[in-house]
Amino acid sequence: MSLKAMVFIDGSWLYKSRTVLFMKLGEDNFEIDYSRLPRILCDELANAIDEDISIVRTMYFGTIPSARSGFNTAKQRSFYDFLEKTCRYDTDIHEVDIGGDNRGDEQWISMSLASALLFYAAMPCAYDVALLVSDDSVYAPALRRARELGRRIQFVTLHAPDGSVPFQTSSLVWKNRVSDFAPIYLDDHAEAMRLVREVRRRTCKQCGREEDTTWAGLDFFCSDCRGRHRSN
Repeated sequence: MSLKAMVFIDGSWLYKSRTVLFMKLGEDNFEIDYSRLPRILCDELANAIDEDISIVRTMYFGTIPSARSGFNTAKQRSFYDFLEKTCRYDTDIHEVDIGGDNRGDEQWISMSLASALLFYAAMPCAYDVALLVSDDSVYAPALRRARELGRRIQFVTLHAPDGSVPFQTSSLVWKNRVSDFAPIYLDDHAEAMRLVREVRRRTCKQCGREEDTTWAGLDFFCSDCRGRHRSN
C-alpha cells in the first residue's frame, strides 16, 4: 500500500525564493510548472525511501491585493484559478491592503498553513507524509505536534545562492529535529520544474474568436476581451 502525501506550499516563500532557481539555470526569469511540481517532489521522496507515494492533496497559501488598493488583480486571480482548475490545487488566499500596514500578511500565511497541516494530521488516515515547501522556522512547533500525531515530515527548500545549506534548513532539520527525511532542494530539480510553454490555437470563451496563445489555463480569453476587461 502506498503512503499518502499532502503538499503544503508557502506561496510567499516560494515566490521570493525564485532567484535561486534563476541562478541555477542562468536565466533572468523562471516560470514553475505547477502542474508537475507535486509529482516531482513526491517522486523524489519515493525514490529516497523506496516506497510508493500517492498525492491526496496539494495546498497553496498566498495573498492578493484588495480591491481598494488600486492594483489590477486580474493576473493574480487568473493564476490562482489556474492552480485550482487546471492543477487541482486547494488554494487558501488572503486579501491584503497594499496601501496599509501589511506586516501581518506573511504571518497569516504561516498560521493558515500550520493550522491546515495540523487539522489534517489530526484526521485519521488523511495523510502519512506532509511535504512542506518552505524553510521558515516558524513552522517548527506545528511540525513537532504533527509528528507526535504519527505523521512524517519532508522539507522542500532551496540551497543558498552560494550552494550551501541555509541556516534555517539546518536548524529545522537537525537542531529542531522536526523532519524525518533529508531535505529536497528545489534547485536540484530546476530543469524539471521549468514550465515549457507551447503555442496553440484556442477559442475565446467570451467572443468566440480564435487566437494563438501559450496560456494553459482552463478558460481562455482573447487579447481584445482581456483589454476591455482591464479598461473597465
